[in-house]
Amino acid sequence: MKITGEGPVSWNRVRAAYQQAARVKGNDRPAKARREEDYVQLSPDSQFINDLKTRLAGKEDIRSTRVEAIRARLAAGTYNVPAADVADAILKEMGR
Repeated sequence: MKITGEGPVSWNRVRAAYQQAARVKGNDRPAKARREEDYVQLSPDSQFINDLKTRLAGKEDIRSTRVEAIRARLAAGTYNVPAADVADAILKEMGR
C-alpha cells in the first residue's frame, strides 16, 4: 500500500479547513437560543374544576351521622326508598 501526502497530518490545518467550510455555509457558531418564559393557560373548564376542588377541600365528604342512621335502618329492615325518588335523583345527577 502506498500512501502519498505531505507528511504527518496537521490537525490545525484540518480544523481550519472545517471552520472555513462552516463559515461558508454561514453556521460558524450556533445561534444563541432565545430565552422564553414557559407559561400554562388553563381552559375555563379546568379553572372551574380547580375552583370546586379548592372550595370542597375543607368540607367533609361523607356525613357519617347520616350513613350510620341508614346502616341501622338497613340492618333493621326498615330502610325503603321509593323507585321514583331513586330515578329522580339519578336524573338530577345527570343534569336533566
